[in-house]
Amino acid sequence: MLYFLFLYQIESGELLYEKEFQVDIDSHMDLFGSFFSALKLFVSEMVNEGIEELKTIGLGDLMASIIRILEANIDLVIIAEKDDKKEIQKLSSKLKNIVLNYKELFLVDAVKSEDFENFDKEINDIILSHRKILDPNALIEKQKDFLKSIWDQRGKISDQLRDERKDLENERTIIINNLLKENNVLKKFSLCKLILELSDKLEDEEFFLEYQKKAKIIANEINDQKIRLKYYLNRAKESLKVALDTFGERTLIEGDFKEVYSNLYSFSSKLKNFASVEVYEKYYHLVSKLINRKGISTEEFSLVINEISNMDENIESYFHIGV
Repeated sequence: MLYFLFLYQIESGELLYEKEFQVDIDSHMDLFGSFFSALKLFVSEMVNEGIEELKTIGLGDLMASIIRILEANIDLVIIAEKDDKKEIQKLSSKLKNIVLNYKELFLVDAVKSEDFENFDKEINDIILSHRKILDPNALIEKQKDFLKSIWDQRGKISDQLRDERKDLENERTIIINNLLKENNVLKKFSLCKLILELSDKLEDEEFFLEYQKKAKIIANEINDQKIRLKYYLNRAKESLKVALDTFGERTLIEGDFKEVYSNLYSFSSKLKNFASVEVYEKYYHLVSKLINRKGISTEEFSLVINEISNMDENIESYFHIGV
């Protein structure tokens, strides 16, 4: 089975193009992403080591075929199952010809989108002509074995990590302790990613897979909470507009803003898990002034209403990401 195709620039090692071909990978990319990152990192290290015209590296049941295309300054990398080695060899020459036909795409900064679309289509067409290497296969179930294979191979490239292992383990322990104390979900997600990076360097598959699952749970929580934040912010602004349009002869400070208060309170409460203390407290105080108006001048209350009315509808603008 064919899983991935990468194009790297030879001198810089920059990843220029990537494509995955199995439907089960695409539908589980949130779970599979960390393994995908580890695979790309490994391949990048391999192509930077310097290779001959063709090199095949074993990755457990997988293999990485690396084809150096000097005329285009590109390393073409194919990740597939070892059983399909002959089929991949046939395919690689056709892929190499496509890369050469479109080598200008990767030699200039300004790439015409239609040219790139044509390139991508030709890649797809060639792959589809080799349908026997496109049958669905649950690569996710083999993830642990493949990670170990990647790390075993990478260990042969450099012994330096062995000397750094203790420092990496200590750093990871500190980050795990920080994660346990952290409430900000964005910071928790960033800490999980750091633990994944360190576990990858330590070639520790148990930690890697454990925190990959934790990162997925946190990512789902972040997406859910963003939807809720957006909902309460929109409701607060809509209810404020209604209140301003219907308070009749009452003065602004005498208006009925209970629904605005309810929605903005829910917004600020959930914002506490995303934003810095300063940002959270700013909107919490705005909420308080909607109900507790004693001692607030008409001018000050007018500023409160104006600030709520002009709140940014882009939820990301309220977040403070930093670890």
